[in-house]
Amino acid sequence: MLHKEKTIVFFFALAFSTAFLNCGQELPLKELALAKTQIERAENLQAKQYAPDEFAEAEKSLKEANEAAAAENASESKKSADYAISRAYDALEKTLPKLVAKTREEAVGNIDAADEANASDFAPEELKKANLAKEAGDSKLASADSALASYLREDKEDQKEIKRNQALDEYEQAYVLFKEAKQSGNDAKVVSLEKSDTIRQSAEDVESTLEKASKYSNGTNPSVEEEKARIQSAYEDIDAGKLKSAEEKIKTARAASGPLLAAVVKDHAKERNSQARDVVEDANARFAELNSDSLLKSPSTKDDYSSAQENLAAANESLGSSSALFEQEKYEDSIGQSEEAIRLSEISLDQIGTLANKNTNKETVANKKEKTATVKEETVATTDAEEGDENSAGSSLEDLGKGWKRYTVGKSNPADCLWRIAKKKDVYNDSKLWPRIFEANRGKIKNKNLIYPKQKLNIPPKTGKIGKAPKK
Repeated sequence: MLHKEKTIVFFFALAFSTAFLNCGQELPLKELALAKTQIERAENLQAKQYAPDEFAEAEKSLKEANEAAAAENASESKKSADYAISRAYDALEKTLPKLVAKTREEAVGNIDAADEANASDFAPEELKKANLAKEAGDSKLASADSALASYLREDKEDQKEIKRNQALDEYEQAYVLFKEAKQSGNDAKVVSLEKSDTIRQSAEDVESTLEKASKYSNGTNPSVEEEKARIQSAYEDIDAGKLKSAEEKIKTARAASGPLLAAVVKDHAKERNSQARDVVEDANARFAELNSDSLLKSPSTKDDYSSAQENLAAANESLGSSSALFEQEKYEDSIGQSEEAIRLSEISLDQIGTLANKNTNKETVANKKEKTATVKEETVATTDAEEGDENSAGSSLEDLGKGWKRYTVGKSNPADCLWRIAKKKDVYNDSKLWPRIFEANRGKIKNKNLIYPKQKLNIPPKTGKIGKAPKK
């Protein structure tokens, strides 16, 4: 027991003597630790970038302080350590305001981008978090600027150090808050941009409606074309991540597209129904002129006659459906039935033309010539003198300029008519546009079903107002 007590006393004496020796040397352990801490702090806050000279001097002085301490040169160690601390603070004072300003700018950029991506709707929590962090950062930045200004005006050294440290601490806190705002703003933007495909689909739905309206108005309705351009601009916004702007444009176009389609589809349905009625009536009249007895008796024409009759019956049925649907305000369905009536009538007219050429009953042809000096739209009236005139056998097309042409009616097989002229590739390549020719030649054509060989017809441009043909 006595031996144990002596051992404890020995170690206590040894520890006391060691502590006494270190106190006698007075190594600047506190200063060395503070210098190391502030230099690490400056490095973490990017002082190497913003204050390279001050940071390099601080590192160099800390190294010298450690070397002096190792050599047990306490005074030199303390001197170098104090200088390292001073230069570390200088580096922080130069770095933090710049770093904070840069980080704030990045945070604002991310928040603005998130707002453009409509984060207020798609990522409200992330956007709120970003804005709160930015507001707190702004408050802390204002306090730091005030503290730094106060430090620069302070004359008392002890107070200068306190105010400087306060400014640096508040700048660092502002930096942390802006970093948080920057990250949250980016998170809000990323979440919002995940909705891009949904918004694009919405734009495509509106575009589809506008395409219909453009089709029905032949691309001549300026309001429709304006909304189509708005949708194209929305696509560009989506690609640029500006979902908020894109949604506003889509919303505007959607509100306009419905009424625009309703207006043009009604007019188009009425126009197509009228055109279908004209073509169907013309086909009915043409069919009635055929010598049914003769054609039904001939094995070579019997089936063709029956087929033409069936197509014509179907055309009449489609026309009736078109009219009924129009009255029910089912305009798009009415248009479909009008298109079908026109299609079937055109098939019938081709069949009727073929049957007429096969009909060799000269008496019927002679009677028909005596009763009619002219023929309807599909059959060009002829005379014996004209039959011997080779110059009247073919038609011709002359360019008048400004999109206008002049067509000379000729004898052909099948016979020239307004819808066949419109169907020619060098005219419109679309038989449905024959009313434009009729409208442009009202002074020459008294009856749209009657045209003559050698008659010169003005052909207006395919689209736009018809107006008057250029003089040539």
